[in-house]
Amino acid sequence: MNAISATYQQLAVALTADSLLLLASAVATFDPFWAAFDEPDIDYETDPLTIALQVTRGAFPDIYAQAVERLRAGASYQEMDRLLCKAISAKGIPLDDLETIGWGVPLNAIGVDLEDPGFYAVHADLLPILAPFGIDIPEGETYSIDIPDCVYPVGRALAASLHEQDDPALRQVGWLFSWLFSCSGDSLVDQTDDSLAEIPPLSWSPDDIAFAIELIDEAEGILRDVQAGVEILKSTPWLQAELERNVAHLYREFKRKGKLDERTIRLAWTRPDDGTDGTAVADPQFLLVRRDAA
Repeated sequence: MNAISATYQQLAVALTADSLLLLASAVATFDPFWAAFDEPDIDYETDPLTIALQVTRGAFPDIYAQAVERLRAGASYQEMDRLLCKAISAKGIPLDDLETIGWGVPLNAIGVDLEDPGFYAVHADLLPILAPFGIDIPEGETYSIDIPDCVYPVGRALAASLHEQDDPALRQVGWLFSWLFSCSGDSLVDQTDDSLAEIPPLSWSPDDIAFAIELIDEAEGILRDVQAGVEILKSTPWLQAELERNVAHLYREFKRKGKLDERTIRLAWTRPDDGTDGTAVADPQFLLVRRDAA
């Protein structure tokens, strides 16, 4: 055994014999960045991997432990990128690229811009649903769709009325119109990426992360109801007929008064063959009711 090997052996014995040194060794092994990340504020000007390690150390210690283990094993930046993005996404915050972590918590808006022709190109299946509103989609290339002033108040009145119904299927259709007319009350559902970009991003503090996860979870729940509402409306002819009738009624009211008061509007959603109770009945496969909408 040479002198260097003997010195290492003596150090190893000393570490196991002294509880303070043993604790320091454990800290250096499992939390090598304890001193570097002593300050709670994150330096967003530093490199993405350092930001990710500080974020996970404060908010996701299990991910931090995995990352430290892989770093000690000599993992490349690309491997750390995949590991951290996948693990953070699994916590409820979709992160596709570590390079974006310095921009704050990523949030994706899913709102609708009815003036954007691209919306109708992507959602051509919604054209029959929007047809009663009289939105004119011109043929050929155009930069903007003309939306009459009455469309949004009428759409929001419909959504409010549907949310008041006892039938959970009708409430899901209500979420469809809440999404289309930006009146769900959810920040991600009611805004587009352009409008969301004007709001300062959430930081990677534990409180902001928890809030972001709540926002994302709520938006995903609403979007599931939106999708169910589309299927319900497309497969229920009487409901489509009721929609057309109620839209026409609201348009007349708007034209007569110049505005709509949702507090006084009462709309009927009556199935033709349901007897006298006016209860709408939907296929049970579509009753995907949100927990907080039941």
